[in-house]
Amino acid sequence: MKNRVRLAAQRWLPPSAAVASAALFLAGGALAQQSPGRPLPATVDAVYRVSFTALGNIGRFQFTSQVSGDSYRLSANAKIDTAIFDYKGDMKSEGVITPTGIQAQPRDYTFNYRQKTLLKKKKVKALNIAFNGPAVRAVTPPDPLSPKAVPVTPEQLRNVLDPLSGVMALSLADISKPCEQKLPIYDGKQRFDIVFKPLRRAGADHVCEVRLIAVSGHKPGEGSVSVISGKIELVMRPVPKANVVIPYSVSVPTIIGTATLTSEKVDITMPDSQRIALRR
Repeated sequence: MKNRVRLAAQRWLPPSAAVASAALFLAGGALAQQSPGRPLPATVDAVYRVSFTALGNIGRFQFTSQVSGDSYRLSANAKIDTAIFDYKGDMKSEGVITPTGIQAQPRDYTFNYRQKTLLKKKKVKALNIAFNGPAVRAVTPPDPLSPKAVPVTPEQLRNVLDPLSGVMALSLADISKPCEQKLPIYDGKQRFDIVFKPLRRAGADHVCEVRLIAVSGHKPGEGSVSVISGKIELVMRPVPKANVVIPYSVSVPTIIGTATLTSEKVDITMPDSQRIALRR
């Protein structure tokens, strides 16, 4: 069992990062087209609680978005603290909402994190993804793939979202059917799709099944997909007054337990200064 815990900790994509990837949560032509006349929130501030089976609360994830005209700015920070895994990370992304509809097109993404797993040295990393129109232009610093990894092709880097833009893309889904979408994500090394499909309704909420589909950049049998042991479920809560859908909670069963991320509070400010607050 100890070996399984160590292996999972080494492979595990932290729940916070998964949300930001839209896996737990978290494009382009895949986004549902809403009426361009509908105003989007000027700002959204959301705080999520991260828990893990018997360990209880293990961290927090905070997400902020700002929309001005056709431009958006996103930021997020995460902290997870357990006996086998410590993680701190922050992300920033900016881009444009294209005039053809509500579609996110990233321009620049930065990600910094430090983590430490059981019996491992501390790992610190920073990267930047620069975009040129709908395609990835450069990743700095470059992180060469292992010879055993599935190669990433230039075509696979067109019309993709960075992980943080993926969170915003979730919120811009069609309010009446938020579980019918696919997000193409690139994190600077791995290219994967996050596919959502409707499972059931829970009052006004929509419950989606989420599947992670590895495309390239990964070594077969490794990565976050390799430690998922069941069905990922995401609860989406429509906010009609704000013309968005809020990712409310997500549960991810892994080989060592279930990671859960639940909204604690969401504060929305509309362009006319109207404020909308959601509380757990």
